[in-house]
Amino acid sequence: MGQHQPYITLDSILLDYLMEAGKSNNDYMKAYHIAYRGFEQMGINYFYQVVDIKIPVNANKTATLPANIINWIIVGRLNSKGEIIPLWLNDKLTTFADLSPNRLTQTQDDSTIGANTNDQLNWGYNNGWAYTNIYGTPSGQPFAGSFKIDWNNGVILLDERYHEDYIMLRYVCSPQEGQDCYIPVQFREALVAWLWWKDGKVRSVRTHMQLGAARDAKHEFYNELKNAVAAWKPSTIYDKYQVSQEASRMAIKT
Repeated sequence: MGQHQPYITLDSILLDYLMEAGKSNNDYMKAYHIAYRGFEQMGINYFYQVVDIKIPVNANKTATLPANIINWIIVGRLNSKGEIIPLWLNDKLTTFADLSPNRLTQTQDDSTIGANTNDQLNWGYNNGWAYTNIYGTPSGQPFAGSFKIDWNNGVILLDERYHEDYIMLRYVCSPQEGQDCYIPVQFREALVAWLWWKDGKVRSVRTHMQLGAARDAKHEFYNELKNAVAAWKPSTIYDKYQVSQEASRMAIKT
């Protein structure tokens, strides 16, 4: 299958390159591995799929990261509107005993006096009767708990006050080599230029091709990549209007 909405398959781009370079199907597997490397590099920076999943929370207040995660975007819980309310990233949470069933009892010490933070310090100001926010949009609120990512053990650590039985995770996922890989159609020429560059570097070593040709191929790839990014996510009037509308909410209260 060649086209899938605004995406095309990696295989269709490979066929474009093989025909353009005058190569046969015998060169397919080598070209595929070179193309997949380019697909990974461009995908991580630009177009890899962003996925939302609901993860059950373990009894020790941790949640297991999915196997195909590259990086996280939002960790939070749902509200009544179907929105993800973010948790606060808390680097002070310890990774000690995070795989232990008794993690909470092993990492808490109630005998430490004066070391607990006061949530009111994060509020706007005290007007004499209560703590309130200075600005129209809450400063850093609302938060529904705190978390930390432990990449070594593949879990999300949650604080002791998080009481939901699930956690929402928005993350960038990686494709699996061998499955159908889709790439935005705007990146077709960039990936073809990547193949000319990387496949040409191998040929230049064997055939003593001039180094200038390899440099030209590298320059052509980065030029095509710049054009692809500009075409893939152009700046629109709607984007600017929404930024203006959201910024207008930030006003001093009277």
